Amino acid sequence: MASYARKPQTIEAHQWNGDVTQKMPEWLYDSIMNGDNLVFTGRRLFLNNQDGEEAYQIDDGDYIVREADGSLSTRHPGVFESEWYLLK
Repeated sequence: MASYARKPQTIEAHQWNGDVTQKMPEWLYDSIMNGDNLVFTGRRLFLNNQDGEEAYQIDDGDYIVREADGSLSTRHPGVFESEWYLLK
């Protein structure tokens, strides 16, 4: 039986709290403003799926992750915090 470990990788992430007036990374702001990946509908933020399926709603506390290839994804706080730690 084989054993596997996660490859070391560094990502950028921002924990969403629903407040569009808060300071956020430039990559996130740009993505929201151009409306390609992240879209506001009413007062909710959605991440468009790359395969054209239903968009994901980003809830308060969820992490918006910028992957190494520049693509965006979202993770529940419990999942994100179990997989990643903050670099100092």
